[in-house]
Amino acid sequence: MKKFVKTIILILITLHVAWSVYEYFWYSSLIPAKIGIAYPINISGQSDLREGCGTAIFGITNATADAISRQGIDFFSDAIYSRRSKDLYYTYRAWKETPVPKTWTSEGAWPGLGCSSVSRSLLRQILLAASKKGSYYSTKDEAWIIVIPSLKLVVFSYFG
Repeated sequence: MKKFVKTIILILITLHVAWSVYEYFWYSSLIPAKIGIAYPINISGQSDLREGCGTAIFGITNATADAISRQGIDFFSDAIYSRRSKDLYYTYRAWKETPVPKTWTSEGAWPGLGCSSVSRSLLRQILLAASKKGSYYSTKDEAWIIVIPSLKLVVFSYFG
């Protein structure tokens, strides 16, 4: 019986690790390749059979943060394609400097970010950074992305 329980626990742990790795590679592939990702901070959301919403937050590399601080919005001029594909669905619109449009935060957090399990503290920091100059954002079909150099974060959110 002990061997059976250990086997079940090992299978469950393996499945959890495999799912976490899959999520990391799936969501990191949606970030433009020019934005260097250091590690995942929070990947969470909600989904049903047809639709879903959520957020993937990654730390950005020091090199990316430094390049953004030197170049500003110019850093993003060629950061429109995701790591996944140059297909139109995976292509971001032109980047802009924050603050984000008021429609993003009219209900608190923008779509996707509001249905994630990100901590209240981190959510406040993200929303504060999105409301003032110094960060950069873009959108694509059913997705929003913001790079916050001061926090060394990239926040990808989706709804749909």
